[in-house]
Amino acid sequence: MTGFFSGKAAYYAKYRKGYPAEMFDCITSRLSLMPSSEVLDLGCGTGNMAIPLARQGFHVYAVDPEPEMLAEGKRCERDVSVTRPISWLIGADTTIGRMSFPPLRLCTMGLSFHWMDRPTVLRTLDGLIEPGGGIACVDRNDSLFSHLGSGWGCVVYEVLREILGESWDSSGLKHRQMERHENFFLESPFPVVEEYTFPVQEEMTIDRIIGLILSQSYIDPVLLAERNAEFRDRLTRRLLEIEPSGKFTEMFTVHLILATRE
Repeated sequence: MTGFFSGKAAYYAKYRKGYPAEMFDCITSRLSLMPSSEVLDLGCGTGNMAIPLARQGFHVYAVDPEPEMLAEGKRCERDVSVTRPISWLIGADTTIGRMSFPPLRLCTMGLSFHWMDRPTVLRTLDGLIEPGGGIACVDRNDSLFSHLGSGWGCVVYEVLREILGESWDSSGLKHRQMERHENFFLESPFPVVEEYTFPVQEEMTIDRIIGLILSQSYIDPVLLAERNAEFRDRLTRRLLEIEPSGKFTEMFTVHLILATRE
């Protein structure tokens, strides 16, 4: 994952919304988490999973390869009240097997599993997660290519193509053919899979749309830096043309996979 989110931590923390309380309630209930439970948040980013879990009283090891993400996560933690301080650690799916953790009740992966060598990391987690524990894999359709059917999504795509060139599609807007996460769990030491969906309706301001786009892995921060003002001005003007209020109502979907051993 290293490098894809360089320079984007502040955008990520401010504009990537978290997850609904109902989802965390589902995780803690289904995996019978206790106040003494130890949790690994792998690919933690700025703490959208780690901080809510720490606020519930669990000790969370928040692991990410990007120092900027960890620094921003620590700042976000200071802004809230957590019962137990989070352990912010540099690391990745390729290093956790060599890191020191107590027996883990839960490993969470919020919008990060697709960056990993999925079969290998699941085998590694089998040696870290205690009996009765499991994995919570969470996705949320924040990416632009999930919203090309909406008015604002089409406008954003058009403006990006105008500014960055016709050849721009990178890893984001070409619909990547990626094998479903569920298939990897079914062939792993954690083959018992439960799936849950949580719809979330949110108001999208123009500022939020711009920030959300700039937080994406497929936006080159160097490329956009030189024409950042032009991007903001042109996109703002075009969005106001289709919605003079500058406010858009959008439905997002949070998808949770809980995986445990047989």
